[in-house]
Amino acid sequence: MKPLLTPPGPDAPTVPTGTVVNSTVAGGAAETAVLHAPTRAPMSIQILRLLLLAATATVVATWLWAWQGVQAYAWPGIDNGLTERGLAYLLILAPAVPVNLIAALRLARGGRRAGRYLAAAAALAAVQTLLLLTPSAMPLAETMSDGSTNVGIRHLVTTGPLVFAGLWLATSTKARAWLGAAPRTRRRLPGLEAAVWCLALACVFAMGTEVRQWSHAATATQAPGGEYREPGTWAGLEQAVTETTDAVPGFAGATARTLDVQPCGYQTPAGLPTYRYLLTYELRATEPGAAEAIAARWTDGEFTLTYDGATLADTRLITAERAFPATGGTYPTATGAHAITLAYTEAPTPTLHLESPCVERAAEPTECILPQGDPATDTINGITCRD
Repeated sequence: MKPLLTPPGPDAPTVPTGTVVNSTVAGGAAETAVLHAPTRAPMSIQILRLLLLAATATVVATWLWAWQGVQAYAWPGIDNGLTERGLAYLLILAPAVPVNLIAALRLARGGRRAGRYLAAAAALAAVQTLLLLTPSAMPLAETMSDGSTNVGIRHLVTTGPLVFAGLWLATSTKARAWLGAAPRTRRRLPGLEAAVWCLALACVFAMGTEVRQWSHAATATQAPGGEYREPGTWAGLEQAVTETTDAVPGFAGATARTLDVQPCGYQTPAGLPTYRYLLTYELRATEPGAAEAIAARWTDGEFTLTYDGATLADTRLITAERAFPATGGTYPTATGAHAITLAYTEAPTPTLHLESPCVERAAEPTECILPQGDPATDTINGITCRD
């Protein structure tokens, strides 16, 4: 007989000669010893955990960057889908936060479940990038096509290197052994995982509420703050008509008056719509010299004569501008964009046409002004007279 390699001690069992050791038990004990052999995570696993935390930080930074970009589309009074855009980015990027955090926690214990969370984190990063880089797959694809690609590129540039580095580390021998071994059983993590998911859901709900409230506040109309407001616009046009016709000797009156209130097609910084007033008087035939009297009047006071000559139809046309009163008693230049424009056409049926600058509307106008010159026809378009 050959002597035992390990000399028997006081606690060492003595195996009598001829006794057969149960190979199954011994093999199981050896296998268990192999599975539980790692007692501390290898360096590759520690680096993987740091990469997961870094990926979480980049996802949060990407969402904040995307939300800041969405806020640039805010305009009072106009719904640009800010709530939908912000929530879409939040719902796409937010799931990565709890998955990455739980994967980092699980990696500290090892086991197959940690590997599954690690794989889920990598797959989620890939899906998020694909969604962001394909605007047609995004909610509100038409409105988000101008920004989601940039968000996807940023997500790819910031998160992609971390994912590839993590995959390379996860395929190392020590990392695979750690992920394939049974997890350490010092404590259980289901309660901590549930806490992470609950905290993530609470944060998403809070941020979603903040996005919705901010969007509604940013798109709400504000108090009128522009220089040119609608009240008094029609009266200003009628006042210019009075000042003009008073200068005509023997003014015979008008046959028709037409007022058109047309939208300007844009909104003020306060989110209020803008309108322009167009006033036309068809005049009765007057004595010769009416055009000269009007031209003379439009060179005096707050009027500025801008043209006096013949048109292609060989009719005399006189144009002028009159300062339009602004809030605070200030007046723009007579040749500026915010001035009343006047035009007198000398024809068999002379016409006096006036246009206001674009004015902001805070409330629907209800008061109407009676016509001058006793016209037989009075037409008002664009507003409803209730007073």
